[in-house]
Amino acid sequence: MKFIKYHGTGNDFIFVNDKNIDESQLPEIAKKVCHRFFGIGADGLMMAGESTKADIKMNYYNQDGSVAPMCGNGLRCFGRYVHETGILAKERFMVETLAGILSVDVSRGYNDIVIDLNKPTYMLDYPDTVHPLTNGNSISLVVNGREYKMDVLFLGTLHGIILTADKVPDEDAYALCHHKFFPKRINVNFVQILDRKNIQLRTYERGVGYTLACGTGAASSQVIAHKKGLTDEKVKVHVDGGELIVLIADSVILSGPAVKVATGEIILENIG
Repeated sequence: MKFIKYHGTGNDFIFVNDKNIDESQLPEIAKKVCHRFFGIGADGLMMAGESTKADIKMNYYNQDGSVAPMCGNGLRCFGRYVHETGILAKERFMVETLAGILSVDVSRGYNDIVIDLNKPTYMLDYPDTVHPLTNGNSISLVVNGREYKMDVLFLGTLHGIILTADKVPDEDAYALCHHKFFPKRINVNFVQILDRKNIQLRTYERGVGYTLACGTGAASSQVIAHKKGLTDEKVKVHVDGGELIVLIADSVILSGPAVKVATGEIILENIG
């Protein structure tokens, strides 16, 4: 099975395009090929599909085979993939995701792909949260005897934002992600405000763990920081894998690179 691998600020993805693959097979294929030792290694697997609502559909699976509604870095990589392989000839197009229809713009080149994430949602309920959240206020969670203030929102996927300059223990990040308040788990972002134009971010993603970057996490972090009056409309988000730009306008705009890493062929029967 042929593949192409991309990364967006260190968030890496494998793309496959095989007409013989049934969509029901993708969760198991994702677990195999995304394995860091026995497979190619990636945070997720993607496959383009036909859409009746948009120009194209993005099918995305996490490293553990679970379905992800959306991924910001992944959407930028998806945009480069479908454009440079000729699946789509347009430079601006609409992509169907499980989080809605989102726009992608590759006209400024692959080092500066722009995606529109629409507007955040603060009205949350089961199965995202055990109890309804309606007003966007912080909630208090205690894990391993330590208390954390978290802002929760949906922006392409479910995110929790914790403003802190402290080093958070790995076991706390795991416990917050798997907290019983979130039946389907949650992506947890630890954010340090550097100044009004710069923030530092580490994201613990559900289905993966710590990643070098998270696009929707970067956007969600800026949404909360700006909502609290701590940042300007446009910020640079510093992640372990590089830098992303987030602009708060009528909607939330994320821009950054998509880098091609490799092309090759996966021998599925050799991946245990």
